[in-house]
Amino acid sequence: MLEKMPIRWRLTVMTVTLLTVCCVGLTLILNFSAARMATRIDATAVLPALEVGEEGWAHESAPSASSSMTAPIPSEDAEKARMDFTMESIMYMLLVIVSGGFLTYYLSGKALKPLHTLNGQVKNMNVQNLAETLSVPPSKDEIAELTVTFNAMTDQLANSFMMQQRFSASAAHELRTPLAVLQTKVDVFKKKKNHTNEEYDALIAVIEKQTKRLRGLVASLLDMTNMDDNLEQSSICVKDIFEDIIAELSHIAKDKQVSLALACDNSVVLGNTDLLYRAFYNLVENGIKYNIDGGAVEVVVNRLSKEQVSIKIKDTGIGIAEKEKKNIFEPFYRVDKSRSRQMGGIGLGLATVDSIIKKHNGSITVIDNENKGTCFNIILNMGSSPEQVRG
Repeated sequence: MLEKMPIRWRLTVMTVTLLTVCCVGLTLILNFSAARMATRIDATAVLPALEVGEEGWAHESAPSASSSMTAPIPSEDAEKARMDFTMESIMYMLLVIVSGGFLTYYLSGKALKPLHTLNGQVKNMNVQNLAETLSVPPSKDEIAELTVTFNAMTDQLANSFMMQQRFSASAAHELRTPLAVLQTKVDVFKKKKNHTNEEYDALIAVIEKQTKRLRGLVASLLDMTNMDDNLEQSSICVKDIFEDIIAELSHIAKDKQVSLALACDNSVVLGNTDLLYRAFYNLVENGIKYNIDGGAVEVVVNRLSKEQVSIKIKDTGIGIAEKEKKNIFEPFYRVDKSRSRQMGGIGLGLATVDSIIKKHNGSITVIDNENKGTCFNIILNMGSSPEQVRG
């Protein structure tokens, strides 16, 4: 019953109930005490008056007609007094209960006014105005705290919606570009009836190139969405992963004259080998691709505590502008779009890395390298449970 009432009425009913219990109890106690007192007064005989003699000694005066004696209260008057006291106490009790109920209803309305205002503001929220913040009440109570928490939640939702919109627009653009190239090439090819072998070879080459690009894009998108399908957990020595990565990328580094260095202890983490390999491979490969000729990529792995391992991948490359750092982990985001396209990037590499690290209950941040360039700092928990890794 109470659960279906508004909070204001619920507070009023609860307060009136408490007042009723207290007032009824107090009235019963007062009436019981008053009845006992009246009974004692009825049963007590009034003592004779004392007189002071010439010697200064007090002695009891002899009974006389003029002696001042208080007669006992008649039982009818005592009974009437008891009844009047009972009725008056009940009336005052009801007055206190009713007054308390009205006062509670009024004061609770005043106290809950900020909550009513907050409720009205929340009802007016929609997808279009999620970025608007609600006004926080000046009082430092739970309602003000709730408003601040709600504003933080809507900010996160607004950011999520914006990221989703950017993701949809970027994905559509990335898919549309190779399709538009294919359509244009086919339309041009159809306008001419007779074609040479070179024209056929050129068309096939374009189709093959754009098809490969589409397949890579779709595969990357599927990898991001199906990352939970193959999450077998095992204890992994981080050093073994980076040794394999450096060995595999050594020829690319040699072509760009980029030196690779590994400073790694024997730290062990719990996770999926394939996913962590993919994440670390992407970061080291980016460090080589976006480095300067004759630059360096250094991997530093050490244990921070019993539960955490730090992995730093540093390069001496072109670096990332401060304003770009907060967006580089978004899907399809590129710091240098023209250069990324030249190197075959589609803007999903760092987004995939971020997803993998989060699946392993870790965190990744990017800062400037002390020797110019970029430093990706990864923190992994050594004791991540399978439930945490699965997200």
